[in-house]
Amino acid sequence: MNKHTKTILVTITAAIAALPLAGLALAQTAPKAAPALTQPLAQTQIRNTAQAPMIRGSILLPAQQKGVEMTDAQESALYVKLARITLDQAKAAALAAVPGTVTSIELGEEDGVLVYEVEIGSQEVIIDAGNGKVLSQGARDADDHDHDSGNDD
Repeated sequence: MNKHTKTILVTITAAIAALPLAGLALAQTAPKAAPALTQPLAQTQIRNTAQAPMIRGSILLPAQQKGVEMTDAQESALYVKLARITLDQAKAAALAAVPGTVTSIELGEEDGVLVYEVEIGSQEVIIDAGNGKVLSQGARDADDHDHDSGNDD
Protein backbone atom coordinates (compact mmCIF):
# COMPACT_ATOMS: atom_id res chain seq x y z
CA MET A 1 0.00 0.00 0.00
CA ASN A 2 1.41 3.34 -0.92
CA LYS A 3 1.76 6.24 1.50
CA HIS A 4 -1.10 8.27 -0.05
CA THR A 5 -3.65 5.41 0.24
CA LYS A 6 -2.53 4.74 3.79
CA THR A 7 -3.10 8.42 4.70
CA ILE A 8 -6.59 8.35 3.20
CA LEU A 9 -7.54 5.16 5.10
CA VAL A 10 -6.24 6.58 8.40
CA THR A 11 -8.22 9.82 7.82
CA ILE A 12 -11.44 7.92 7.03
CA THR A 13 -10.99 5.65 10.05
CA ALA A 14 -10.39 8.63 12.33
CA ALA A 15 -13.47 10.39 10.93
CA ILE A 16 -15.65 7.32 11.49
CA ALA A 17 -14.32 6.92 15.04
CA ALA A 18 -14.97 10.62 15.80
CA LEU A 19 -18.57 10.59 14.49
CA PRO A 20 -20.21 9.35 17.72
CA LEU A 21 -18.23 11.89 19.74
CA ALA A 22 -19.37 14.73 17.44
CA GLY A 23 -22.99 13.60 17.82
CA LEU A 24 -22.66 13.59 21.61
CA ALA A 25 -21.15 17.07 21.63
CA LEU A 26 -23.92 18.35 19.35
CA ALA A 27 -26.61 16.81 21.56
CA GLN A 28 -25.21 18.52 24.64
CA THR A 29 -25.11 21.97 23.02
CA ALA A 30 -28.48 21.76 21.23
CA PRO A 31 -31.27 23.82 22.81
CA LYS A 32 -33.56 21.79 24.99
CA ALA A 33 -37.11 21.30 23.78
CA ALA A 34 -39.85 23.03 25.74
CA PRO A 35 -41.62 20.68 28.13
CA ALA A 36 -44.97 19.45 26.90
CA LEU A 37 -48.02 20.98 28.54
CA THR A 38 -49.95 18.74 30.84
CA GLN A 39 -53.62 18.36 30.04
CA PRO A 40 -54.98 20.37 33.02
CA LEU A 41 -52.63 23.31 32.28
CA ALA A 42 -53.62 23.31 28.61
CA GLN A 43 -57.31 23.35 29.61
CA THR A 44 -56.69 26.20 32.04
CA GLN A 45 -55.02 28.28 29.35
CA ILE A 46 -57.97 27.74 27.02
CA ARG A 47 -60.46 28.70 29.74
CA ASN A 48 -58.56 31.87 30.65
CA THR A 49 -58.62 33.19 27.10
CA ALA A 50 -62.41 32.89 27.04
CA GLN A 51 -62.84 34.95 30.22
CA ALA A 52 -63.03 38.72 30.44
CA PRO A 53 -59.70 40.53 30.77
CA MET A 54 -58.41 41.19 34.27
CA ILE A 55 -59.38 44.46 35.93
CA ARG A 56 -56.40 46.72 36.63
CA GLY A 57 -57.15 49.41 39.16
CA SER A 58 -55.30 51.84 41.38
CA ILE A 59 -56.04 50.25 44.77
CA LEU A 60 -54.71 46.73 45.21
CA LEU A 61 -56.32 44.93 48.10
CA PRO A 62 -54.11 43.12 50.60
CA ALA A 63 -54.00 39.38 49.96
CA GLN A 64 -55.86 37.32 52.49
CA GLN A 65 -53.76 34.98 54.55
CA LYS A 66 -54.71 31.33 54.61
CA GLY A 67 -56.66 30.47 57.71
CA VAL A 68 -57.43 34.13 58.50
CA GLU A 69 -61.03 35.04 57.81
CA MET A 70 -62.59 38.50 57.95
CA THR A 71 -66.23 39.02 58.72
CA ASP A 72 -68.33 40.85 56.14
CA ALA A 73 -68.43 43.88 58.43
CA GLN A 74 -64.61 43.93 58.75
CA GLU A 75 -64.21 43.55 55.01
CA SER A 76 -66.69 46.38 54.32
CA ALA A 77 -64.96 48.65 56.84
CA LEU A 78 -61.59 47.96 55.17
CA TYR A 79 -63.02 48.74 51.72
CA VAL A 80 -64.55 52.03 52.88
CA LYS A 81 -61.28 53.00 54.54
CA LEU A 82 -59.25 52.29 51.37
CA ALA A 83 -61.63 53.92 48.85
CA ARG A 84 -60.54 57.38 47.69
CA ILE A 85 -63.76 58.36 45.94
CA THR A 86 -67.27 58.44 47.34
CA LEU A 87 -70.26 56.40 46.31
CA ASP A 88 -71.77 59.52 44.69
CA GLN A 89 -68.60 60.15 42.67
CA ALA A 90 -68.63 56.53 41.46
CA LYS A 91 -72.30 56.85 40.52
CA ALA A 92 -71.60 60.03 38.54
CA ALA A 93 -68.70 58.37 36.69
CA ALA A 94 -70.84 55.35 35.81
CA LEU A 95 -73.72 57.52 34.58
CA ALA A 96 -71.30 59.51 32.42
CA ALA A 97 -70.33 56.24 30.73
CA VAL A 98 -73.80 54.65 30.55
CA PRO A 99 -76.87 56.88 30.78
CA GLY A 100 -79.87 55.54 32.66
CA THR A 101 -81.00 54.81 36.19
CA VAL A 102 -78.66 53.23 38.71
CA THR A 103 -80.32 50.13 40.14
CA SER A 104 -77.46 48.99 42.36
CA ILE A 105 -74.04 50.14 43.50
CA GLU A 106 -71.62 48.43 45.81
CA LEU A 107 -68.02 48.76 46.87
CA GLY A 108 -66.24 45.47 46.35
CA GLU A 109 -63.31 43.52 45.01
CA GLU A 110 -62.66 42.54 41.41
CA ASP A 111 -59.45 40.67 40.50
CA GLY A 112 -57.80 41.84 43.74
CA VAL A 113 -58.62 45.51 43.07
CA LEU A 114 -61.03 47.77 44.98
CA VAL A 115 -63.89 48.87 42.71
CA TYR A 116 -67.43 50.16 42.69
CA GLU A 117 -69.77 47.83 40.80
CA VAL A 118 -72.58 49.95 39.39
CA GLU A 119 -75.62 48.43 37.72
CA ILE A 120 -77.53 50.60 35.29
CA GLY A 121 -80.41 48.68 33.76
CA SER A 122 -78.92 45.56 32.15
CA GLN A 123 -75.42 47.10 32.11
CA GLU A 124 -72.66 46.80 34.69
CA VAL A 125 -70.01 49.50 35.00
CA ILE A 126 -66.86 48.87 37.04
CA ILE A 127 -65.40 52.07 38.50
CA ASP A 128 -61.93 52.34 40.04
CA ALA A 129 -62.45 53.17 43.73
CA GLY A 130 -59.16 55.07 43.75
CA ASN A 131 -59.51 57.50 40.85
CA GLY A 132 -63.07 57.18 39.50
CA LYS A 133 -62.05 55.87 36.08
CA VAL A 134 -64.26 53.40 34.22
CA LEU A 135 -62.39 50.08 34.23
CA SER A 136 -65.01 47.98 32.49
CA GLN A 137 -68.54 48.20 31.18
CA GLY A 138 -70.86 45.77 29.50
CA ALA A 139 -73.88 43.55 29.85
CA ARG A 140 -74.42 42.35 33.39
CA ASP A 141 -73.67 38.65 33.99
CA ALA A 142 -76.62 36.30 34.41
CA ASP A 143 -75.28 35.53 37.90
CA ASP A 144 -75.70 39.18 38.95
CA HIS A 145 -79.45 39.04 39.41
CA ASP A 146 -79.45 39.22 43.23
CA HIS A 147 -80.74 42.81 43.15
CA ASP A 148 -83.02 42.58 40.09
CA SER A 149 -86.47 41.32 40.91
CA GLY A 150 -87.16 42.33 44.47
CA ASN A 151 -89.25 39.14 44.73
CA ASP A 152 -88.40 37.10 47.77
CA ASP A 153 -90.13 33.80 47.08
